[in-house]
Amino acid sequence: MQSRREFLGHLGAFAVAPALFLERTAPELILYNANVITIDDRHPRAQAIAIADGRFLAVGSNEKVAALAIAKTTKMNLEGKTIVPGFIDAHTHPAVAGRMHLKQVDCDLRSIDDIQAAIHERASKTPPGEWVLGFKYDDTKTLDGRPLNLADLDAAAPEHPVLISHRGGHTAYANSLALKLAHITEATPDPSGGRFDRDPATGALNGRISERAVEVLEKLIPEPSSREDFRAGVKLVSEMMSRAGITSAHDAYGSHDDLRAYQDAHAAGELSVRIYCLIGYSEIDRMIAAGVRTGFGNEWVRVGAM
Repeated sequence: MQSRREFLGHLGAFAVAPALFLERTAPELILYNANVITIDDRHPRAQAIAIADGRFLAVGSNEKVAALAIAKTTKMNLEGKTIVPGFIDAHTHPAVAGRMHLKQVDCDLRSIDDIQAAIHERASKTPPGEWVLGFKYDDTKTLDGRPLNLADLDAAAPEHPVLISHRGGHTAYANSLALKLAHITEATPDPSGGRFDRDPATGALNGRISERAVEVLEKLIPEPSSREDFRAGVKLVSEMMSRAGITSAHDAYGSHDDLRAYQDAHAAGELSVRIYCLIGYSEIDRMIAAGVRTGFGNEWVRVGAM
C-alpha cells in the first residue's frame, strides 16, 4: 500500500490544495464510487474525493483517495452517482426572496384557477383589509393563454387589497381594493417611468401595473419584518438554494438589513450558501460612513461592489 507521502507525490493534477496542507490534514469525509465531473480537461472524470474542513483535499481514483483515510474518516459509497461542482448564481436576491417565501403566496403555479385558490386560502387566514401579496407569477408558465387580471384577483380576495408581482420583476397585478387604496382610477395619469394598463377597447383598468407605477402601491404596504424574520428568510432560502446545487450567490442589491441577516444566519450555523453582497446604491453613503468597504467579511459573507 502507498504511504500518504507517496500518494501525494503521484497525485499531481488531482490535488486541489497544496501538498504541504494535505500532509498536515486527514480527510473527515471521503466520497467514493462516484462519477466526479472535475471541469479539468486533463482529467475530466474521477472516482473519489476527500474533504476536510469544508474544502477539497484530493480528487482521484478510489484507491488513491482511500489511501488518505484515517480511522475517523467517514466513507460514503455513492454507487455511481454524479458529483458536479457547486453552481454560482451571479445575479439573485436571496434575502428578499427568503422573506417573500416566508410571508407571501408562491404563485409559481400552472393555472389562474390554482393561483386564485392559493390567494383565496391566504385571504381566509388574513384579517379583512390587510394586504395579500404574491410573487413568482409567470404568465408564460400558465395554461390559460392570458395573464391575470383585476377580475381574477377580485374574485379570489374581494375583502383584501391584493398585489401579485411578476417573476420578471417589472410588472405586478392588483385587484380593485388595492387600486382604490392607492387612489388610482381610470382618470389617473401614468407616472413617469410607469404605466397603469387599461383595456384597449374600454379604457378600463385591467389590474396590470408596469415599472415605476408599481411603487405607487408598494409604498402603501407595511413592512413589519423583524431582525428574526430577516434571519429566518435567509435560512429558508439558503436551504432551497443548497437543494438546487447552488453553493455561492451574488446578492445584486443588498441592504444593511440583508447584510446583517446573512451574518446572523452564518453565526447561527444556518447559512449553507456563500454570499457576495453587492450593496444597493441607496445604502452606499451609510456603508461608507460605517467604515464598510468592498472585501469586508469572510469566505461565507463578503461585501462586494455597489
